[in-house]
Amino acid sequence: MPSIGRLRYLVKLQSPTRTTDTGGGQSISWSTITDLYADIRPKSGKESFTQDQLQEISQHEVIVRYRSDMNTSYRILYGTRIFNIRHIKNVNESDRYYVLTCEEGVAA
Repeated sequence: MPSIGRLRYLVKLQSPTRTTDTGGGQSISWSTITDLYADIRPKSGKESFTQDQLQEISQHEVIVRYRSDMNTSYRILYGTRIFNIRHIKNVNESDRYYVLTCEEGVAA
């Protein structure tokens, strides 16, 4: 696992809030739960052609300290970049670090 010095990116952990508008539709707004330090490592990328548009999707591994309240509906915000959490791995089940598999470039 990484040394504490590798967790050098200050990111925001955000959770979704679903709201209903007057027309009965729903929208999602994001609220920041906390700021935390992370290590962001690119893993893979691919392109797809959907609805006459080229879409680029990148997969990243984001390492953060353990938090008991984190789940896959959350996302990581780093500057203007959005990383949607797809999988959470508790390293060695030791409750010290999480390895998050995240996608960038796709809707939540």
